Amino acid sequence: MSISVLLVDTDALLRTCCATLLAAQPDIEVVGEAGDGARAVELAERLRPDVVLMNPQLPVMSGIEATRRISARPQLSGVRVLAMAAPTADSQVFDALAAHACGFLFQDTEPDELLRAIRVVSQGQAHLSPRIVQRVIDECVLRERAPEIPLDGLTPREREMLVLIGTGLSNQEIAEKLFLSCTTAKTRACRIMAKLGARNRVELVSIAYQWGLVRRRSVPLG
Repeated sequence: MSISVLLVDTDALLRTCCATLLAAQPDIEVVGEAGDGARAVELAERLRPDVVLMNPQLPVMSGIEATRRISARPQLSGVRVLAMAAPTADSQVFDALAAHACGFLFQDTEPDELLRAIRVVSQGQAHLSPRIVQRVIDECVLRERAPEIPLDGLTPREREMLVLIGTGLSNQEIAEKLFLSCTTAKTRACRIMAKLGARNRVELVSIAYQWGLVRRRSVPLG
């Protein structure tokens, strides 16, 4: 069964390039395109795609608001938003993930990473590339926040997993590294978020950095 994707961006040429790339994949199908946030919400309701590839900066309704509305509607619980913004739109990372996007990419990402992100997000997992993790860590450096969340409630295994999340690995990659099933890795990640009061994986990355579990230079750029 193929992964259905809705492309949302004001740039028709970018949508065409993405559509061409995705159409060449045997497991991915582009089911629609939109040029503004309001149209994205409308098509998401009608088409129920597995993944919405959404630019946060859109006319009529912002991609952030469109993401928030899609994520808030119970009938669209199976629709997952993957944000993809201009390389200079650093501030959009936190806004998109706070609106419950399942991942974030920049438009200059490599095609292989885009394909990987779509596949990961379609499985209900979050995607944070090393570049995004680096932006989160840089933000922590700028804010110079002291750690406020105790890690005493985590088991040694959960701490180990938090380190891997902090370096930007997906649940699938963590599962392979720790010899777990993907379902078990996802369950443990959710348990860690609940214990630490984190809303998403970006906050887990921030916590891991603040506690010194990952270092600024340990995250590769790519």
